[in-house]
Amino acid sequence: MNLKYLWIFLIGWTVASCKSKSVKLASDENLSVAELIQLAPELPTPFVVQDSLLNRKESDSSRIQTTVFKAFLPDSVFQQYFSGKKTLKFYLIGKFSDGESGSYLLIKSVKPANKEAHLFYFTSKGNYLGGMKIADTKGKPGIKRSSKIDSRFNISLIEEWKDAKNEWINRETLYYMDAAGKMILAMTNSNEDLSDEIRGNPIDTLPRKHKYAGDYMTDKKNLVSVRDGLTPNTFRFFIHFSKKEGSCVGEVSGTGEWLKGNEAVFRDADSPCVLYFMFSGGSVTLREDTGCGAYRGIACFFEGSYKKIKLPARKSNTSTKKSGRR
Repeated sequence: MNLKYLWIFLIGWTVASCKSKSVKLASDENLSVAELIQLAPELPTPFVVQDSLLNRKESDSSRIQTTVFKAFLPDSVFQQYFSGKKTLKFYLIGKFSDGESGSYLLIKSVKPANKEAHLFYFTSKGNYLGGMKIADTKGKPGIKRSSKIDSRFNISLIEEWKDAKNEWINRETLYYMDAAGKMILAMTNSNEDLSDEIRGNPIDTLPRKHKYAGDYMTDKKNLVSVRDGLTPNTFRFFIHFSKKEGSCVGEVSGTGEWLKGNEAVFRDADSPCVLYFMFSGGSVTLREDTGCGAYRGIACFFEGSYKKIKLPARKSNTSTKKSGRR
């Protein structure tokens, strides 16, 4: 073969070979963790996640196949965040590289009723280490929420709202990931007035038919209120405490779950907070199992025993006979 034509053939074969190797996208079905991380654009810090990011329309090329992404996470983690969400779609937003150690991937999940943002950390070997949900669109009316990732990979969950005086209140809850991949609640900063007085019981009027339902107190500044739940296995509660002469205050409300006998537990869906309740002899004892710092001062905990307060006796309605006309 003429040398000239041989060169033309080799060049043509090389070009064709290169074209046959298509560039991978996040939407590809055969994708490894390493390839997904490589595809993710590097995001600047500090980086703020707001509703505008959650609600924006993402390109099809950034969509991750559900079966592919599910394989990257332990089953327990996938079930924790995405269980039962059949219509869920995943999108690759970007990454925060931690040198040669690994990367945080910012992933957005979308379903008709809600959109969420998650941070998932993968080591340089492609192993999942830890993560958390950092934002969603299921906010309460009147409260602006956002999340921020700084240059040290601290994660701040921020809430802003106006109080009764029309003044802006800010609350920032800071998390970081430890070497084992566990998200640790570092601190909560707020400019809200944490008065140690109980400013009303939000569940006071709910039914209290369960044998452990009622109000438990030590004094007028320390209350554990328990009411019936929507199902026999659950209960509603409100806790307010004041310690160290009012310098450390805590307050939380939510739905707990009855365990065996006289034991119950509250596991917060939005933080690592876990509280245990032990009812016995007309009292309840609280134990804070894991960090509930988002709901209290940094120097005190949800703990201690509270005595049940008896309801005041109902006044009997005596009927009076009406005299007839003469």
